[in-house]
Amino acid sequence: MSKDHPTPLGEQVKSGFRRTGGWLLGMGWLGLVIWGMIEGFGTEANFSNGHHPSRVLGYAVLGVAAAIFVITANRWKRAFPGIMLAATLGAVLELWHGHVVNSPSLLIPRWIAFSQLVVITGVTVLSFTFRDRPLNILDRIALLGFAASIYVGGDEAIRQRFPVALIAGGVCVLVAWAYERLQRPRRRGDSPSHPDHLMV
Repeated sequence: MSKDHPTPLGEQVKSGFRRTGGWLLGMGWLGLVIWGMIEGFGTEANFSNGHHPSRVLGYAVLGVAAAIFVITANRWKRAFPGIMLAATLGAVLELWHGHVVNSPSLLIPRWIAFSQLVVITGVTVLSFTFRDRPLNILDRIALLGFAASIYVGGDEAIRQRFPVALIAGGVCVLVAWAYERLQRPRRRGDSPSHPDHLMV
C-alpha cells in the first residue's frame, strides 16, 4: 500500500489480530511440546499429587505437535521467530537455574544448558530468514528435523548427556538456510511458470 493510499483502519486491526493470534498459537504449540516432553520423559518424582506420567500420552502429544509444525509450516512461519525467542528465553532460564523450566527436580548441568542455548540462539537468528519466503520441501524437512531434535534433546538433557540431537537439528536448519541462499541467484532466472517451492 502506497503512502497516497494508506491502509484502512479495519485492515490494520485485522492484521494486528492475525499477528497476535499467530503469537498466541505459537506459545500454545510450545506449551504442547513442553507438556509432551514432561509426560514422555519425566518420572513420578517430577509430579505432585500422585500423578503418574504417561509415555504413550507424551509421545502422542509430541507427535501431534510435530505434525502441526510441518503441515502448517507456511502459515505459522511468521510466528517461528517468536517461538524461537521464547525457546531462547527458556534456555537462558535453564542455564541460570540449572534445571528444566517449571520442573526444579529435573536438573541440567550448566555446560549442557549453555550448549543448548548456543544452538537455539543460532536457530533463532536463522528463523527470521524463513518468515518472508515460501518454504520449500528442504525447509520443511529441516524444520521437522529440528522439531524432532528438540524432543530427543530434551531426553538427552534430562539424562545429562551432550545435546548431540539438538546440534544435529540446528545443522539441518543451517543447511536449509545455506541451500536457499545458494539457489537464490538461479531462481532469479527461472520462469514464473516453473515454481520451485511447495506451498500449503
